[in-house]
Amino acid sequence: MILMIDISQELNTRTEELDGILEKYLKKSSSIQAITVVSPDGLPIASTSDENEVVIAAMTAASQSLSERVLSELERGRMQEIMLTGEEGFVVILNAGENAVVSFTAGDAKNIGLVRVLAKQLAKSISEMLLRTS
Repeated sequence: MILMIDISQELNTRTEELDGILEKYLKKSSSIQAITVVSPDGLPIASTSDENEVVIAAMTAASQSLSERVLSELERGRMQEIMLTGEEGFVVILNAGENAVVSFTAGDAKNIGLVRVLAKQLAKSISEMLLRTS
């Protein structure tokens, strides 16, 4: 029973830390509308979105998996970044280590460079946090 409580407390601590990191990055650019962290299997880990995080998580993981496959088949190495642009904004998806994928949804394309830099910084932070706590 004690082990179960320790694991539960550890998960709560990780979740609170991750939520704090996401909120910090969300405030760094008014263009960023949502940040979602998912497992490679498509399970939601954390999100700032009010949208259906299960659907966002599944689409993020599917995009990441398909991109990995395309790059592998074309012998272009590991996926570094996926960039999807639309009429109403863009999405940036990056690996955050071996156990997470991060997705930024943004509306204003004039800040695309800043959002990409922030996405890379966040992916690195999440990767380091997951390594530290595993």
